[in-house]
Amino acid sequence: MAKYNCITLNIKNGEIEYFDKLRQPEQNILKNGNVVYIYKGTKSKKVYIGQTKHFIERNKQHYNGKEEKFNVAAFDQVSILISSYFNGSALDDVESQLITNFIADNPKSKNQLVQYDNDEVINRNNGNSVNDYREREKVALEVILPFWEKELYPNGWVSTPTLKELRRGALVKYSPIKQLTDEQVALLKEINSNSDKSFVINGDAGTGKTVLLTHLVAMLLNEQPNKRIAVVLQPNWIKTAKDIFIVYGMNSNNLTIATSTQLIKADDNYDVIIVDEAHKLSRKFSKQMASFNEVYQGRFVNDNNHLNCLKKMGAQIVLMYDVLQAIRPANMTRTNFKDATINFEKRYLKTQFRIQAPEGKNYTSDDFMNGIKYLLYKDTGLLEETNFDPEFDKSIFHDSELDAYFGYFETEPLMNLIDWVEEDNNFNPEHVNRILGGLVEPWKQAHGKDPSITHWHEGDIKRRWNSTQENWIYSEDEDAEEQIGSVFAVQGIDLNKVGVLIGEDLQVDGEGRLYGEPKNFHNVNGKFSKKDDNPDNPYEFTLFVLNIYYILMTRGIDGIRIGFWKNESFKEYMKKTLEIDYLITS
Repeated sequence: MAKYNCITLNIKNGEIEYFDKLRQPEQNILKNGNVVYIYKGTKSKKVYIGQTKHFIERNKQHYNGKEEKFNVAAFDQVSILISSYFNGSALDDVESQLITNFIADNPKSKNQLVQYDNDEVINRNNGNSVNDYREREKVALEVILPFWEKELYPNGWVSTPTLKELRRGALVKYSPIKQLTDEQVALLKEINSNSDKSFVINGDAGTGKTVLLTHLVAMLLNEQPNKRIAVVLQPNWIKTAKDIFIVYGMNSNNLTIATSTQLIKADDNYDVIIVDEAHKLSRKFSKQMASFNEVYQGRFVNDNNHLNCLKKMGAQIVLMYDVLQAIRPANMTRTNFKDATINFEKRYLKTQFRIQAPEGKNYTSDDFMNGIKYLLYKDTGLLEETNFDPEFDKSIFHDSELDAYFGYFETEPLMNLIDWVEEDNNFNPEHVNRILGGLVEPWKQAHGKDPSITHWHEGDIKRRWNSTQENWIYSEDEDAEEQIGSVFAVQGIDLNKVGVLIGEDLQVDGEGRLYGEPKNFHNVNGKFSKKDDNPDNPYEFTLFVLNIYYILMTRGIDGIRIGFWKNESFKEYMKKTLEIDYLITS
């Protein structure tokens, strides 16, 4: 039995045609009932999405001549969605999800085809959490999904046939109007109401730091439009971020999106500076890119890292940070970061969004995250700086079923990982699956232009590194899906299933502790030079290697398999540490 109904009506000069021909229950709910509605203009291609408890009255308000959107859009149809699940919270949720999905369905539109009450939606979604109503999952599966795939798509209202296709894209994942968790909402309110305080938002991979960033920008632009806001991003995410802010109508003249180097060189002042992936901010360093070191002049001449420069430029600083994701000596050290943020408020995001344990299992995504942190960092002293729970359920690493979230292959790692990801793609063509590897095979940047140059070899199998670091997941290379991804291509990226090749840059010493081996590590900028000689360097290098594998191993939404690339010692270490005694062979 369907849990929703859809009423589609024609509109002419703002009047609903043949309203009196509708059945009495339909007339009643349009006059006095909870509905979500979508107006469409056949010629203008524009849509307007909203919700109300009194649609007939709301329609008159839209067409009273005071709403510019309705004066020019030439809407000639309206589709009205009703459901027994609809209450205040469900209406908010369905409206925001439909707006997000319609915008993702029109990603290249420069004409703001998808419209809505911007002020109302942004204000509301910064005040409501994802847990506000009990039936949210049922609404998603029994209302939004069939409404899109059985009503909107077959009738030409949208061009994407399935929601799965949309949900893997950045416009949906990082939507600034999607509903938030309680902890995210609380943080937004605290940041917004304490403009005299700066914040460090700590969070593991996949805890929603970037989603929090897009919501924070939306809230600030909406509630305080005269504030000057700067968003500092990594180069491989700037284009995506600009697309997100443009399609959601947030391309304000008071919003600047740039890398830290670009922002500091421009040397301007802002009311708020928000930094994504603050663990990657640069410091003054001999093996740093020249342009990164060129910022230390003028009022920044005595600074030794980018964060100290940004602090002089922003009245309020908000940093999204994960201590386990710094991967180069040129990144700020942990000591640098602690000193620079000594007067910042420290807050934590704990809810895991990326990793989804299979249904019917007793273990959770948090068990996996805690297990991986324990596996990699148990002897480093760094766990106390993270949200680590030592009581994690090790059964996630003992599940030998083929649909288990975690697994590994004893032999022929490349062949087995290829077979595993390709089999999943046969069953789930919409999945974005990749094989990733530690930096253990040499390469040159120029190799990316020549597909005949390969780097990973096993028997007759030959694979090359990712040809580009920017937007690699959506590369148009013919062999893009076959390339082996490095940490630089996937940091901050979600994948469905991921294979990880753990190489011999990660070794086990005589006391059973992990350490990084520089001679097996092929990234010249990831090593300390002789000029930077320091007794702490071996420990710091080990952390860089561990962080790289932590990043690679936390990309998969639906599953991970590990292959040991010339590294039997780590395999035995992993089995002992996680108390594993099984083998996945297919």
